[in-house]
Amino acid sequence: MSKDKRKSRRRPIRYVAWAAADSGERQSCLLSDMSETGARIDVENADQVPDHFMLLLSANGAARRACHVVWRKPTQIGVRFELSAVAAQDVTLVPDSAAESKMPAAAPAEAAANQ
Repeated sequence: MSKDKRKSRRRPIRYVAWAAADSGERQSCLLSDMSETGARIDVENADQVPDHFMLLLSANGAARRACHVVWRKPTQIGVRFELSAVAAQDVTLVPDSAAESKMPAAAPAEAAANQ
């Protein structure tokens, strides 16, 4: 049995997400397992997923991760996140309606600039 060389522990998960290409085209996918540094994702056709894409974790795109494909199988891909969970403000997977209510408030300087 080979030693697991992952940098962080992976957790099994079943969560619907979307792979968004730079062109704006979205492809639905299913996260199979996830760690702080990457994920295994089930897709319909791995060849149709670009090497770099944005993984949208909510339908409105508020929760997202920049991804780089590190391996491919016909219906699965392995990705490395460009930022760690800590740097991405520790994204939590929740249903879309709850995600908006849990988003952090804007900093006072940002709130003033937006008025």
